[in-house]
Amino acid sequence: MPPQRRAPHLALRALPGFQGDIDALPDLATRKMALDMLVLVRDGKTRGQTLDARVGTGDLSDCYKLYFDPDGSGKPRFRLVYRYTPTEVTAVAIEAVAVGRREDLDAYRRAIANLERSTPEDPK
Repeated sequence: MPPQRRAPHLALRALPGFQGDIDALPDLATRKMALDMLVLVRDGKTRGQTLDARVGTGDLSDCYKLYFDPDGSGKPRFRLVYRYTPTEVTAVAIEAVAVGRREDLDAYRRAIANLERSTPEDPK
């Protein structure tokens, strides 16, 4: 029997604003879960949903989202935004873009800020 092929090991990287996003999460359990989700993505054990360009959030079409909540009851309260770099097809790394609450599009607003992109409502 031939040996199993393993997925290429991707590096984990984070945009400069990501640490501030982690620090803004409400507690240690939520911070840990956000980081654990990144490891699961890197290891190919989970995958997020593709984002797109929206009027309220700007262009996040090169990013993915994952919902999570250490509470586990009800609708998840947090989103993790990440992307493959340089592209999904030729990825060498998973880049943590932002993490925040689902409420008021917080995670997406953080993502746009961390990526230094503008929104249609706030052109740079």
